[in-house]
Amino acid sequence: SSLSILSSACFGVQRARRMAGMLRRAALRPLQALPRRGSDLAHGPIKPIGPNFPLTSEKTMGPHGWMRGSYTILSLNNPIVGPMYRPPWVVGGIHNPTIDPVKHFNTQNRFETVTFAEYVKCFFYTCLPARAQLFMIMVPVMCVVIVSWIEQRREPMEIFMDRETYWKDPNSYMYGVYFDHHHFSHMLCHRRAHKWGYAGKDITLEGDHHDGDNHH
Repeated sequence: SSLSILSSACFGVQRARRMAGMLRRAALRPLQALPRRGSDLAHGPIKPIGPNFPLTSEKTMGPHGWMRGSYTILSLNNPIVGPMYRPPWVVGGIHNPTIDPVKHFNTQNRFETVTFAEYVKCFFYTCLPARAQLFMIMVPVMCVVIVSWIEQRREPMEIFMDRETYWKDPNSYMYGVYFDHHHFSHMLCHRRAHKWGYAGKDITLEGDHHDGDNHH
């Protein structure tokens, strides 16, 4: 019985040592794979991106740049000018990786190694998938802004009118737009011209050679 107790104790000690060694190796393995904190003095600071990031191999992704795609719109006879678009998420697998994930996601020296221009370039590259959404928002907004800018430059708007003037012909102001909105708009333009003092003046034809002409 004493022998069995001794063997069980030895087995428990050996098992505990193996477990401790396994845990120690599991904890040290990722730390040994990561770059040293503060960068390795033998290799210098760690730069997380390469000179052509986020671009990669043209053999895999096709040519990059403006008007340098796999096809061209300048030719109808031979529009294919480059290799097919074969990204890893289409053909499967990254067979020749160009980015080291351990180095790429290590950002301890990013402020010393990445320039402001590279920061701006990476920021705009992340915005590329949203080009359609940005144009869907900006184009209507710019159209409204331009129309508002043109209208405000033409003449000041009439925000309110005198009560006595309104009640001289209230039906025209209340219901005129429903009968003939063109005539209603012209009526308001005519009213503003007299109110702001430029009635009868062709302000678009000011100049010496138009002083004697009467085009009104």
